[in-house]
Amino acid sequence: MQQEPEPEPAAVRNVGGGFSWFFVAGTIAFLTFNSVMAVYHSKGDEATVAFVATSYLDLLLLFCCLWLYKRAAPGSQRRNRLRASVWTLTTLLTFSFSYIVMGTAGLTLPVALIVWIIAAATGIGAFSAFFDSQGSRVRQAPDEIIMLPPV
Repeated sequence: MQQEPEPEPAAVRNVGGGFSWFFVAGTIAFLTFNSVMAVYHSKGDEATVAFVATSYLDLLLLFCCLWLYKRAAPGSQRRNRLRASVWTLTTLLTFSFSYIVMGTAGLTLPVALIVWIIAAATGIGAFSAFFDSQGSRVRQAPDEIIMLPPV
């Protein structure tokens, strides 16, 4: 009988997947260009400059945390901390956009409340998706046959 080779540790195998460094550099350059242009067109409005700078930094940190999260060993303490960081940065970005939409659009109170409720629901939904220790909430019946997906 033939033995299967042992899996390589996460640090050795290629867990990066998909994107080349050229694509990542292009994406960051595009984000930087758009942020610089937004600051330039803000004509010195301090609130807009602060929002653009905060969003830019938040997105860069989010990309870095996601990159590190993907490479962290499953179940490790580092991976759990990175998961919390990803959720915090995502929620911060969501509430930042909600605040800007509410401030610049001149929304009425009911519409502003809807915007904040949607932002809160997004944060709560992301929290439950990231930190649900039981996996899916769907329970399988004891006698149910599991069908494998087609190959």
